[in-house]
Amino acid sequence: MELFLILFRSELPQEEVIRNFKERANKYREVRGLVQKYYLHDESSGEFGGMYLFDSKENLDAFRNSDLAKSIGAAQKTLEPPTRKVFTVNHVLYQDNQ
Repeated sequence: MELFLILFRSELPQEEVIRNFKERANKYREVRGLVQKYYLHDESSGEFGGMYLFDSKENLDAFRNSDLAKSIGAAQKTLEPPTRKVFTVNHVLYQDNQ
């Protein structure tokens, strides 16, 4: 599994960023291999973002190169390019087959 983290600051008010999250959610439901997405907000820094869990590196790479991923900055009117980090998941605490 792969984890993809995007963080950004926006010129939009918080309510509008969250509205954009909700309005664009169905687009993410169609992303191949996306297991889960968490929408984030750090009140202390003002950053928003998303944490994406993918089933494979190939599906993560496909998403990173997609129009949807590339549209995040414009859709959220980011103040600078979003910070993007990729992590490989080495171990999971809770397994589905408990």
